[in-house]
Amino acid sequence: MLMALANSKGGVGKSTIAVHLAVWMAEQGHKFVFVDSDVQGSSSAWLKEASPNLATVRLVTPDDILDQLPKLSVNFEHVVIDGPAGLSEVTRSILYLSDIAIFPCGPSVLDLRAAIDAVEVTRKIQEIRGGLPHAIIIPNKLQPQYRLSRELLDTVRNLGMPAGDGLCLRQAYADAAGQGTVVWRMNSPGARAATAELQFFFQQLFAYESTSNPPNHGRRLAAQHSGDHA
Repeated sequence: MLMALANSKGGVGKSTIAVHLAVWMAEQGHKFVFVDSDVQGSSSAWLKEASPNLATVRLVTPDDILDQLPKLSVNFEHVVIDGPAGLSEVTRSILYLSDIAIFPCGPSVLDLRAAIDAVEVTRKIQEIRGGLPHAIIIPNKLQPQYRLSRELLDTVRNLGMPAGDGLCLRQAYADAAGQGTVVWRMNSPGARAATAELQFFFQQLFAYESTSNPPNHGRRLAAQHSGDHA
C-alpha cells in the first residue's frame, strides 16, 4: 500500500502528519518504509530524531520515484511518502503510483485553492488509472471559533471526496518538530489533545483502507517490470 501526503502548497502540515503517521505505524507493528521526496528533507531529518531505526529513503526526482517506488512496495507492507509542495512532475509521479493520497488543507483561501488544484489533478489521474489513487482531504490547522475554519469544513465536504474530521491548530505540533519527537511522547494538555485527534484520524484512515481495499499498483508495476526483463 502506497500512501502519499501531497498538496500544491507548502505550510499546510503535510510533513507533520507524515512523520506522525510513520511513527504511529511503526508502533502498530506495520512493516513499512518512509519516503521523503521534498528537497528540503525536513521530514526525514525529523523522523531520524523521533525514531532512528525506521527505514527512510530520499527520492527527489521523477525518475527516482518511477523507478524505486514499485520496488519498495514489493519489500514493504506499506510505503509512506511525504511529497514536495507543488504539483511538480515529482508530485504527479507520486500520485500516479499511490494507492491513497492524503491532502492536508489549511483554513485560508489560498490553502483551499491549492487543495482544489491538487484534487483536480488527482481526478485526472483517477480517470487514467480507473479510480486510483483514493483521495482523502484532511482539514488542518483549524480554529473552530473562526469563520474561515467553519467555511473550510463546509467546502471540503462539498468537494465529493472523503474528508477527515480535521486537526486543530496546536502549539504541540510545532513543539514536537522542535524537539524531534511526536506529540504522544510529550506531556502537556495540548499534546494530549493533539494525540487524540491524530490517532483518531489514523484509525479512520486504516478503516477506510480496509473497506476500499485498493489494489497495490506498485506491486503490479514491479511485476510488469520484472516480466519485461525475464
